[in-house]
Amino acid sequence: MRKKNQKHLPLLAVNIDHPPEAELKGINKILDENHIINEMVFQDFNRGVKNRRSTGAEGMSSEQVVRAAIIKQWEGFSYEDLSFHIVDSRSYWNFCGIGIAHNVFVL
Repeated sequence: MRKKNQKHLPLLAVNIDHPPEAELKGINKILDENHIINEMVFQDFNRGVKNRRSTGAEGMSSEQVVRAAIIKQWEGFSYEDLSFHIVDSRSYWNFCGIGIAHNVFVL
């Protein structure tokens, strides 16, 4: 018999069997096999930085920035739309490496 409601939602995301999810997995594999991409972005972010502050918000990692940029270009999102869709989508959270405890960026 069908339940009227579900009191407890699952804690972990389930795998989604959908064509865009398969594409994200393919892109993920390419990024995982080519660590130099993240290294180059990290170097660009830190070029000319003399003092690294140990205070303030951490922000996104260089890897998360690369992955968010891929989503932005792939979907043709504005930065505002990108922010919403990453917050809203389990698939994008997983692809960008955002965990339950992370503070998700909002523009």
